[in-house]
Amino acid sequence: MTILGKKEAEATVRKDKKNRYFDLSTKVLTRKGIRRLKTSQLMELFKKLRLRISLTPQCNLFCFFCSNEGLSYSAKRDLPADIDLVIDLCEMLLKTTPLKSIDFSGGEPTLHPDFLSKEFRIIKFTKRYPHVRFSLHSNGINLSPEIIDQIKNHFSRIGITVNSLNFKKWNRITNAFNQFPESVQKKKFNQMIKNIQYLGKQNIGYKVFIKSVIMRGINDSEKDLKELMDFCADYHFHPKLLQFEPQHPSQAKYEVGRAELFSKLERIGCIFSPDVPFHNNPKTYIPGVNFQYLGKPGAEPGLHSIFGCGDEGACLACYDFLCMFVKSHSNIKGLYLKPCSVLDTRIDLTHAIRTKNHKQLIELFRVSREYLMLAPGLGTKSWNKEESYFTKEACF
Repeated sequence: MTILGKKEAEATVRKDKKNRYFDLSTKVLTRKGIRRLKTSQLMELFKKLRLRISLTPQCNLFCFFCSNEGLSYSAKRDLPADIDLVIDLCEMLLKTTPLKSIDFSGGEPTLHPDFLSKEFRIIKFTKRYPHVRFSLHSNGINLSPEIIDQIKNHFSRIGITVNSLNFKKWNRITNAFNQFPESVQKKKFNQMIKNIQYLGKQNIGYKVFIKSVIMRGINDSEKDLKELMDFCADYHFHPKLLQFEPQHPSQAKYEVGRAELFSKLERIGCIFSPDVPFHNNPKTYIPGVNFQYLGKPGAEPGLHSIFGCGDEGACLACYDFLCMFVKSHSNIKGLYLKPCSVLDTRIDLTHAIRTKNHKQLIELFRVSREYLMLAPGLGTKSWNKEESYFTKEACF
């Protein structure tokens, strides 16, 4: 384990001054009945939250668990973000707020025309701000050596969603409703592994998180988990396990709780600090915890994350923890904030960006966080998905 690796694994984990995990929902303003943010409080949020920009909703996979960051499945056909607006938005916020972290995601961000054309304008922009923590979240298929070489030295984090190292299981997870021929999927899988292997040779494993959404009966066996841990240890990558969040009530059977998962991880050689919660109490919110795999030398710290959307604790703390999600409009060149993952509320940013109205832009971000302080998604059990995808004819 490296010092840099430990630091990166703890970057998004919240602990108190005594370095202990705590229930975020007990510390938030919403518990005190406060629903409005002072400017100083808003700036504190900019300082600790990540701006997460979906460069495109389009993807070359169709993952069963995919939330598409709160959009419907049909939104995968929408247009990519205007790269000029994305850059202008980032620069406006970096000039007027203490924002420190910006993530680029999707869909699959490497399918944006800026990557496909190899202009890499968004990457060139990031090089002008060495003090900002930039991250890229990809499925690895198009994360070519050329792109890796462009970002490896100044991006703080590279996240790759793998889910399984077994092709049949990977295909089952990433090819919901049989969207793609198996032969095409096999080529994607092989390319993903090839790109990850190249990434592993760059000596930046402490920046790399191999993400896996754990699903009951599919990739949650001790054999699956150990294979993932060993793979990450071989390349000095961080394993990042995400709790499966049902996109529809019919998917609840695939959820694996912390107690069950953590017990399995302990049996294959993972250790947790004594204050790590082995529960999923919906009234509390401890979204991320670390663990260490001892089964193989060279293992970087692991991370387990949970959204908890719809649960009381998560809804009360959401404004104080969840990323600031920015997405592109489907029919016009514009950007909007999507405050709540499970609701389709949208706050348009386009006019403020185009007119360079910094004050208006900041107020829109304030409205977004204050909306979350109302816990609008409390009790919600469906992630804005079309019911037709969950009929017997279109089952997983």
